[in-house]
Amino acid sequence: MRYGKIVLAVFILSSIITLPLAEAHILIIANSRSDMGEAYDEARKVATTLKNKGYQVLELYNGSATVKNILKGMYGADAVIYAGHGGYMKGNYDDNGGDASPPFSLVASDGYIWGDGEMMRVGNTSFYAPFKDGIPVILLHACFSTGWVDEYEVKNPVETIYHFSRMFMGSGANYYATAWDGAEIIYDFLNGAANFQEANQRNWEVINNSSVYNGTRVWRNEHGYAAFVGDWNGTFPRANQTTSYDDAAAEEWYATKTRPNFTDNRPPVCDFTYAYSGSTSIRTLTFQSAAYDPDSDDITLKWKFGDGSTATGSTVTHTYAREGYYTVTLTVTDSKGVISGKRKTVKVGYPRPDLVVTGVRKSGSTLYITVRNQGTDTARNFYTRVWYGKYSTRNYKQLYTGTLTPGASVTLKTYYGYRRGTVKVDYFNRVPEKSETNNIRTF
Repeated sequence: MRYGKIVLAVFILSSIITLPLAEAHILIIANSRSDMGEAYDEARKVATTLKNKGYQVLELYNGSATVKNILKGMYGADAVIYAGHGGYMKGNYDDNGGDASPPFSLVASDGYIWGDGEMMRVGNTSFYAPFKDGIPVILLHACFSTGWVDEYEVKNPVETIYHFSRMFMGSGANYYATAWDGAEIIYDFLNGAANFQEANQRNWEVINNSSVYNGTRVWRNEHGYAAFVGDWNGTFPRANQTTSYDDAAAEEWYATKTRPNFTDNRPPVCDFTYAYSGSTSIRTLTFQSAAYDPDSDDITLKWKFGDGSTATGSTVTHTYAREGYYTVTLTVTDSKGVISGKRKTVKVGYPRPDLVVTGVRKSGSTLYITVRNQGTDTARNFYTRVWYGKYSTRNYKQLYTGTLTPGASVTLKTYYGYRRGTVKVDYFNRVPEKSETNNIRTF
C-alpha cells in the first residue's frame, strides 16, 4: 500500500432525520498515523467551532482512529470529518503524475478502509457505507480526491475523482473535494450558505466546468483544485438536528459486519451445470464466465459445452439490467435437430434485502405498521420494535415480522397506548441489508 499527503474528508447529511436513538452526530477523525500534526490542528479547530455552535461531535484522533472506531462512528452520522492520509495500491500510481487507478482508501491507525466499487472494503469484507441516505461527502486536501498528489496532477484526474467518490456515492452520498488550505466549505455553510451550489459560489475556487465519465457527471475546472459529484442542493445539518453518539447501536451494527459467516464477500455470480441427452450422447453445459459492469449493473453470463464434442466453445449469453434472482432457460439442439431445454434459477450480481417502514397508522389503541422489502433478496426472521420516549428498551412493543420476499409488504398491528413513538424494522440488525440506515421512522 502507498498513501499520499493530508486527507481531510467531511461527510454531511443533506436530508436530516431526527432519531431518538441518538444515531445522529458529527464524527471527526484526524492524524490516524500520528505523523501529521497540521491535520490534527485543523480538525481540532473545526471540532471546536462546531461544538461552540451546539453540534454533537465524536472525535477520534491518533491511535484511537482505528478501522473499527471509524466505521462505528460513521454509522448513522450527520457528518464525518477525516484528516489524515489517503491510500492507494502499490503499483497503481507512479508518484510522478501518471495514471492513478483504484482502489483508493482512507487510512486508519491499524489498517485501511478501501473503496470497492460502490462499497467499502476491509480485508475480504465488503459493505455499503453506513451513512444515512443522502449524506454528502466533502474532502479537503485529499490526495487523488481532486486529481492531484502534492504538486503533481495525475494524468487522468476526472477518472480518478470518479473512482474515489464511488465508495461514498454507493450509499447515496454527494461528493465535494478541494485541495485549498482551510476548511472553507464548512465555514461557508456555518455562515449561512443554503446548499453546495451557494457554498461553491462563495468559495475561493468556483467550480464551473464538468464532464461525464461512465455516465456520471464530474464537476472540475481544467487543472482545478476542487471537484464535485452529486446534487448541488445538498446541505449541512443544523446543530439542533444532531444528537450524541450511540456506541451501543453502532457496536450492534458493526457486529453484524464481522461475525463469522456473515460478510458481504462477493460470491460466484452463478453456479450452473446442465447435463442433457441428445440423440447420440450426453453433453454437459457448464458455466464459463461472467462479465459484470458495475456502472450500468449489466451482467453477461456465458456457458459452454465442455464434453470435448464439436459443440465445445459454443456459448449462451444472457444480459440483465439489475441484480437479483432470475430463471434462465438454456435450449440446445444437436446435429439431428433434437431440442433439449433446462430451466434454472441463477443469482445475478449481489442481491440483498432492504427493509423500510412505509407507513404507520393509529386507530384508537391499535397501531398499524407497514413494512416493505425494497431490496432484491429475501429478508428472513427479523423483528420490528415500536416504542415511546428516548429509550428503545422502555415502553416498547416487539413484533416478529418473519419473512419478506423482494418487493413484498406486510402490515403489523399491535396495541399501543401512546400518541407518538418510533418504529425500527430489523431491530436487532440480523438482516444483511443494502442500506442499514433507513430502518427507523418516527410518528
